[in-house]
Amino acid sequence: MAGENRPRGRAVLVLLIAVVMVAAGCGDRTNAPTSGDSEAGISQPSSKPRPVIFPAGQLVWAQRSTIHVGDQTYDVSPHLVTKIDWTPYALYLELTDDPINGPFWNVEFDGVHQRDLPDIDSDIVTSVDGEYVAWIDGNGPVRPAGQVDELAVYDARTGDRIYRSSEGMGGEKGDDLGDRYEELPPGVTGIQDGKVYWTDADGSGGNVVTDLATGEQQRSERHPVGSFRATSGYEFSSPDGAYAVDATRTGKLKVRPRQPDFGHRWQVQGGWLGDHDLVVLAQDHFEWSYDPTKPSHNLGIIEVCNLDRGTCRALERVVGARDVVFSGVDVQP
Repeated sequence: MAGENRPRGRAVLVLLIAVVMVAAGCGDRTNAPTSGDSEAGISQPSSKPRPVIFPAGQLVWAQRSTIHVGDQTYDVSPHLVTKIDWTPYALYLELTDDPINGPFWNVEFDGVHQRDLPDIDSDIVTSVDGEYVAWIDGNGPVRPAGQVDELAVYDARTGDRIYRSSEGMGGEKGDDLGDRYEELPPGVTGIQDGKVYWTDADGSGGNVVTDLATGEQQRSERHPVGSFRATSGYEFSSPDGAYAVDATRTGKLKVRPRQPDFGHRWQVQGGWLGDHDLVVLAQDHFEWSYDPTKPSHNLGIIEVCNLDRGTCRALERVVGARDVVFSGVDVQP
């Protein structure tokens, strides 16, 4: 991912560059972050709202170089899509030309143009309604030990940054930032009800919960119901918390309190199209070993399963199930 192996301890150089850029008015994003030991802060979006390009309620997924949003398709070849996150105004992609060795980089995609997002040191996470997008930015303040990471939250409608915080990111004299971020990697857990849940790098545990209306922060060991991206190998719940999904067994989903009839032997989580409408990639044969540099040929069926009724219906037949990436879902192992 862009920002990996980023050198630390470059305080003087970065500070000089930041001063020159501010004086020259450089930067292509409103409220673009600059270096400096600033505190956390809320700012209101000021740019003109962007048009809705990818309306809500559509299935969003990618397969190698092709992105599907409802009935529309978009080609980003020769690059491969390894992660995808949706907002109505832009898609946020992780791309690569080599899915084994990388490099991997992030872009904001409007259906035509790709805008590079450098120095992102975590997964990109969007809110369920697509109104916010957040990540850990490598361009935080310069401190005695070097430049630290910071949480960056953007208003997806305008593209403006509305919040930043480098609290709990270290950087005091003698701090080895490389070791700190390797052992205690900061990241965004989820966004729900105007609050961002994230982890810093101070090792105290739990989430930092930031209220985007007030800027107030507090620690919490609890996770709000149904708010986080589905991740292969973990447990999560429906958006309203009524159903629990256990994905700890590779290629198998267990749903409580009602197990749907998937109709196929293997299943991989694909997100949600509603509170109780689970998207699934179902397969009769599962590829346990796979070379991601070559196209998969395994047949898969994208289904939507109504958990209240316990039934599933097919939406799409795909050849190359292992190459499918769903919006807001971490890549299957």
